[in-house]
Amino acid sequence: MTNRLHHKVRVLVAENYDLIRIGLRALFKDHTSLHLVAETGDIVNLFALVAEHRPDVALIDWQLSECAAAEHICKLTRLHPQTKVLVFSDCISEPINLIAFHSGASGIISKHHSSQVLLSAIHAIHAGKTWFNRDTAEPEQQQARSDPQAEIRCNDSIWAHPKFSNCERRIAFLASQGLSAKEISSGWISRKKLFVTNNYPQSIEKPVSKNKLNYV
Repeated sequence: MTNRLHHKVRVLVAENYDLIRIGLRALFKDHTSLHLVAETGDIVNLFALVAEHRPDVALIDWQLSECAAAEHICKLTRLHPQTKVLVFSDCISEPINLIAFHSGASGIISKHHSSQVLLSAIHAIHAGKTWFNRDTAEPEQQQARSDPQAEIRCNDSIWAHPKFSNCERRIAFLASQGLSAKEISSGWISRKKLFVTNNYPQSIEKPVSKNKLNYV
């Protein structure tokens, strides 16, 4: 029995709602590749449980600590870098994706997804990949579910109403496609080199004669 548990992905659940914790407990019970090591509905107990059980993956409810989720995730990943964080939320938007990414989470998944998608996300981030929600490509549907700003409205000015550069948006997009941090960084360097070596005006093609230019 000990040998079998040793090869399973060790999961800790931090979820605000009892019914969801019961459902997750049933999902992970006797699972062939996952083992639930601990669960809590309180942010206060989260750090103590992670330190005690040293899980491979921590499934953390974004609403567990009201507006301070990003700060707690940042602290958790700094204190326990061996534990990958998968954010669990009933509302996903581009700002939440980016805040979770910046806080150190390895992925984020909607509570509206199937159990099979959740299991795939856990295995993916345990393998060193990222998992960011694809539903943010449908902003109208997201706004219909709830107000995305309500999820990020905090007292801390660092996290409230963030403004992201095109570079940050590009990184988040690549992460949402499943690329690892290493793949993103290596691809970004390659693009910068390509820009330097091919730095011609985008609106003008190479001239075919001295007095004639082709415009695109």
